[in-house]
Amino acid sequence: MIHPDSRSIEWMQQVAAENNFKDIALIEKTIRAFSLLESLVRSGCPFVFKGGTSLMLHLGSARRLSIDIDIICPPGTDIEQYVHQFAHEYGFGEVQLVERQSARNVPKSHAKYFYQVSYFTNSVTGNILLDVLFEDVHYHNVQQLPIISRFLKNEGEPLLVNVPGSDDLLGDKLTAFAPNTTGIPYFKGEKNCSMEIIKQLFDVASLFDITNDLTVVSETFHKFATVELGYRGLDPENIQQVLDDIFQTSLCICMQGTADAENFKLLQDGIRRIQSFIHSEKYRIESAIVNASKAAYLSTLLAKGITEVKHFDPENLESLRNATIPEPLPNRLNRLKRTNIEAFFYWIEVGKLNTKPSS
Repeated sequence: MIHPDSRSIEWMQQVAAENNFKDIALIEKTIRAFSLLESLVRSGCPFVFKGGTSLMLHLGSARRLSIDIDIICPPGTDIEQYVHQFAHEYGFGEVQLVERQSARNVPKSHAKYFYQVSYFTNSVTGNILLDVLFEDVHYHNVQQLPIISRFLKNEGEPLLVNVPGSDDLLGDKLTAFAPNTTGIPYFKGEKNCSMEIIKQLFDVASLFDITNDLTVVSETFHKFATVELGYRGLDPENIQQVLDDIFQTSLCICMQGTADAENFKLLQDGIRRIQSFIHSEKYRIESAIVNASKAAYLSTLLAKGITEVKHFDPENLESLRNATIPEPLPNRLNRLKRTNIEAFFYWIEVGKLNTKPSS
């Protein structure tokens, strides 16, 4: 279980020093998010833990910090009986539950868990958001992972939480990186959501790196895409529109706005703003281009019905020496051969796939 010392300023400063991470306020939010998660597990709430924070358990690292908790509960679950049960024990002074039916008729509830901040900021209180989706579970494989992280001090045996398998998560995340169809849009009202879009891209690429077969990814992607298209009043049988959206958004990033300057400007802003959440690297446009190339490759594989995945090997570049990206892909992508060889590799693979008929 999570030791109460995890919520002390001394522990947070120790974590910051050991991990060379300067934003202690963000470390605190991450710790509080895991505390919220463990309180729900102890309450007996029936749920599957998904979203960006669950990747921290899957990847065994803190490549990207995430500070919200996203769960799926069976339809009809009375979430209120669970959210208050152990909240106080984990340092939360108040929990505000808001049940709502979204504009797209998605059955959701939100809860805000408030706490007294340990690390001095301009505010004496902070909050963590719990996002609850009431829906049947569409994942192929649900497994149990321990709630452990380099950000947590544990005592005794860690509690286990239900999470989708990494292939399931990738299929789910791909639907979220489709801003014009099933994914997080560029704007929600007046709120700029470009950073949230880039978070999905980063997660897609991180999961791609540990994926070798797309059989489960494809099944989960199609299930989630069908549901999300229905919520949005779009044709749920036209999955190709989602794959096209993923591909074109990826291409926009790799072309750096030459074909879609307005959306690229928004995505570029998201790339800039996500930097404080990414611990594993200095995230710049070059990193986003690699990630987007992987997403474009994934969308093409899924469109062709191909399950075998190829990964870039920096020790095997000979095959790229005389390679060029064929039409109808933009010739400008060939510039990546000089500036970003990993991204170039994935676009070469996309070009090869475009010459093959769909399975």
